[in-house]
Amino acid sequence: MLKKLTELLKSYSQYLFPSEKQPAVTWPVDHFTMVEQARLEWRYARERFNQISDPDLIDHAVYDLEAAERRYIYLLKKAKEEGATIYTAADEGGG
Repeated sequence: MLKKLTELLKSYSQYLFPSEKQPAVTWPVDHFTMVEQARLEWRYARERFNQISDPDLIDHAVYDLEAAERRYIYLLKKAKEEGATIYTAADEGGG
């Protein structure tokens, strides 16, 4: 039991305090979840923009909308570069 505990603490210490000799531990990336979350954020930003009636908030809504759109496009591009297969409405001819 002591051996297992030692190994567990060692693995955590390597993750928390990576040395130059050992590569940092990386966690698997779920491209679909990241892209889908960004797409939903973009959609919500578009909905908020469409509902704004106060002229003082328009600049903020435009900023949020553009940032969400750029994040979505960036994540989609990165996922495709790394070989992830992610289908969008544009891929299916839906725009």
